[in-house]
Amino acid sequence: MIRLETLENNTLRLEERVNAALGQDDETLLRTALAGYHPADLAEVMERLGNEDAIRLFRCLDSERAAEVLDELDQQKARYLLDNEVPERIAALLDLLPMDDAAGVLAESASPERQEALLSQWTDQEDAAEVRELLSYPKSSAGRLMTEKFMRLAPELTVEEAFAAIRRADPEVETLSDLYVVVDEHLVGVLSLRDLVRASGEQRIAEIMTRDIISVQIDTDQEEVARLIARYDFLAMPVLHREGTIAGIITVDDIVDVLTEEQTEDAFKQGAISAEPGVINAPYFSIPIWRVVKSRVGWLVLLFVAETATGAVLRHFESELAKVVALSFFVPLLIGTGGNTGAQTVSTIIRGLALREIRGRDAGRVLVRELASGVLLGLLLGAIAFGRAMWWGSGVQLSLVVALTILAICTWANTIGSMIPLVANKLKIDPALVSAPLITTLVDATGLVIYLTIAHLLLSQLH
Repeated sequence: MIRLETLENNTLRLEERVNAALGQDDETLLRTALAGYHPADLAEVMERLGNEDAIRLFRCLDSERAAEVLDELDQQKARYLLDNEVPERIAALLDLLPMDDAAGVLAESASPERQEALLSQWTDQEDAAEVRELLSYPKSSAGRLMTEKFMRLAPELTVEEAFAAIRRADPEVETLSDLYVVVDEHLVGVLSLRDLVRASGEQRIAEIMTRDIISVQIDTDQEEVARLIARYDFLAMPVLHREGTIAGIITVDDIVDVLTEEQTEDAFKQGAISAEPGVINAPYFSIPIWRVVKSRVGWLVLLFVAETATGAVLRHFESELAKVVALSFFVPLLIGTGGNTGAQTVSTIIRGLALREIRGRDAGRVLVRELASGVLLGLLLGAIAFGRAMWWGSGVQLSLVVALTILAICTWANTIGSMIPLVANKLKIDPALVSAPLITTLVDATGLVIYLTIAHLLLSQLH
């Protein structure tokens, strides 16, 4: 068993050896340094190198590993290789990859003109035609992810005949874990290799196949495909044309990539960072600073302007703050508590929407549930805040103001935090894009209004 620490040390050791070989400008030493390493490790090291050093390393790899490295690389580094390596070599390497992986590399890292130039140089133009078809499907659709290389069986075959057919199968078949029963290009059944192994040799495939098939359409969004595969624990998902004929299958390894990409995108959005293609999946150190600034500045400017509402509230209640200076001591505590409470609620609701655990019709139930949660959280935190304020010597009146404000802010933040994602989802806006930034701005301004209003009502010094 290889431990995680060992894998990390291997990568660091590889990076040191590669840098040493590059420093000595010794191609033989570089080839020796690369020997025996997994393509994923080679890709990680290449992403840390400058473009010129990366292409030197790439040219020292044998075709099989170079093709796999090309599939593993981030978008920017892969684009550089596609634009600067000998086109004939890139075409040959892409031709070695599974069709869906080749289409993915071309879609992410090459312009349409470059795609066609590379595809025209493929030795196998039938494979090139399949890749062109995959590229014709919308981005993020099931059609873009699928492969047409899968194992087909006829329902009238016996188990023994099916095994014989599997042995003769095209080596480029993506997986043999799931076998698909096809009649006139229509999917009529599916069975696993496990089912086949356990059946007797004389049984017909029609007798052991599953007829209740879960499939997706060719234009189904990749997030929906990922959700279905995760829900049913599939290793592959059949993809059908609109007329019902089978188009291909999507394997779980491609879905893992989709999940990683979508989670990264959602994390960026919740942090108020634009999920630009050149930023979202690129390694940290490979992103130019100007791209980092561009991805962040838009929301920061918007939030900066919105936060002026907080300053307006403080100016409105300036006289109250001047009379009871101690009120200002608790402002960071109250705003921070409201923001944290709202952020937790937003994250919970966004997750529920993504997993289809919450739907639009559940808005009422969600509101009641989060309202109750907000009250309970407010009571608990309010009691702690009351004790803390008393310990600071703030007096009973001011301590009570702080405690009641915590109760009100927690209830309000939970309530508004549950509604923002639901409203965004109803308006066909990605909830992750607007929820976190918006909840922070709203709670900051409204939390101050709640605090200073309660203070005005309860503190005798303000009357």
